[in-house]
Amino acid sequence: MATRIRVARLRAALTQRQLADRIGVTRNAVANWEIESRPRPNVANLFAIAVVTGASAEWVATGRGDIAARQ
Repeated sequence: MATRIRVARLRAALTQRQLADRIGVTRNAVANWEIESRPRPNVANLFAIAVVTGASAEWVATGRGDIAARQ
């Protein structure tokens, strides 16, 4: 999941700080989510990541399906 969060963020051309500001968490939280051995985002933050980055929530959470969210 950590790699998918990073890919979604970079695909949306966002810094860790920008993503954090848009979903209402600290930059450190985003940085930790992008490291495999660190805690994962809760469901609300996972969906927020998907919405802000335009990625599919299923893809961010599981790696299944297309990266792009359906319109």
